[in-house]
Amino acid sequence: MKKTILIIAAMMLVCLAFYGWKPLLQPPSNPQMEAYYRESANLGSVPADSASRFIANFLGYSLANPSVQLDPLYPEIEKNMHKYSLMH
Repeated sequence: MKKTILIIAAMMLVCLAFYGWKPLLQPPSNPQMEAYYRESANLGSVPADSASRFIANFLGYSLANPSVQLDPLYPEIEKNMHKYSLMH
């Protein structure tokens, strides 16, 4: 019984340690993605043709570089584009 409790406790500690270190294991964003994020945050305040040009540019960049989908800012940029599309 004690052995089982110790094994479960050890597994829980390993899981907690992994989730505690997860931000350190995530690679930082590259400068291009940071620029895309800043621009996507202001999509609501730019003319529609500029916003659509940004979206086409970003989609082209993400298709040419599929590894950017692993970037931590990628989902945030997608959220901003989705929010813009719902507004217009």
